[in-house]
Amino acid sequence: MPRKSTKRAKKGSVSVIERRGMLSLRWRFGGQRHSIALGLPDNPANHSAALGRAAEIEADIRLDRFDSTLEKYRPSNTAKPTRSRQTTPQLFEQFIQHRRANGTSGQSIASRYTPLLSHLKRFKRSIVSEADAREFITTIRARQSSQIANQTLSLLKGFGDWAVKSKYWTQSHFKDIPRLKAARVINPKRTALTRDEVAAFLAEIKQSKKYRHYHDYCLALFSLGARPSEVSGLRWRDIDWPHQRVIIAASLSRASDGRSAGYARERKGTKNEKVRFVDLSERMVQMLRDRQSPESKPNDLIFTTPRDKPIDDHNFSQRVWRPVCRAIGIDKVPYAARHTLGSHLLHEGAPITSVAAILGNNPETVSRHYAHELNRPPMPEF
Repeated sequence: MPRKSTKRAKKGSVSVIERRGMLSLRWRFGGQRHSIALGLPDNPANHSAALGRAAEIEADIRLDRFDSTLEKYRPSNTAKPTRSRQTTPQLFEQFIQHRRANGTSGQSIASRYTPLLSHLKRFKRSIVSEADAREFITTIRARQSSQIANQTLSLLKGFGDWAVKSKYWTQSHFKDIPRLKAARVINPKRTALTRDEVAAFLAEIKQSKKYRHYHDYCLALFSLGARPSEVSGLRWRDIDWPHQRVIIAASLSRASDGRSAGYARERKGTKNEKVRFVDLSERMVQMLRDRQSPESKPNDLIFTTPRDKPIDDHNFSQRVWRPVCRAIGIDKVPYAARHTLGSHLLHEGAPITSVAAILGNNPETVSRHYAHELNRPPMPEF
């Protein structure tokens, strides 16, 4: 397939350029730079047609009959490619628009669909058969874990079904490709911290001049077992002082277009839309009373950045949490704080239903994700 040349074309020569899967012509003549969009997808047949048009322009330049208006060289029909001529990336872009119109969030588009579109563009050719689809899937699986690769395949199967329903394809090329068989892998970075590790983490961040501002936020992560976006979204109105508990009913989540910056955050419900009440420890009560000032208003955020802005969980994870973890010799992500509370509650004998109510999960999920982390029986000696 044609590619943009890094060398400057000779005077009077016409280059065939591919950009985003479409062909165009480019050349210099008479001290000016000219270009024409051909409106043709990049494939061998259209490439040959583009070379023919380029030869026609070069001949006119040599014979001194060049049409400076370029009308002679423009394609007679500049309409959008017909359905049968659409490239796979072009079709997938339409699929993205279809999904967005049907309620898929901007965050999901940005995190799942857009990266897959980039993979399709890098594949360099359209997928027109099951053999092409299998080759593309093989390329993807070389870069992804089994779990992510299966999620990608499910998305592509949905894309194939849409292409058939929209009459772009006569059959889905991904339909018969099987999923990978893979056991569920526990990410060690998300597993619970020990009591000593929690104590070391909080001591390290409290003594650090650079990170101490976030000590109370981290204490809340460990003490409430809430998701980072839920703790970031807590307001003073969410504290039930008479009963010494916090009401977790919302989150300060990433924007619908996928932006994670604090200024772009949007107030939404919790992940599963459950409202829960979590009791506060004496240490949490004292910390919150110390933070609250006479100027605090009910809708003010409890935890903010040093510039009094909403906390960007990604920025916090990279610039605060990870350096503190490195300082004490562990490798964890902020979500591990949630696992820490759940696992320690179970280890200390709390009923699984009570732990599920605190975390906002169902008992089956709690048993599957938390019960195994600390309650490992000693192995017998033989």
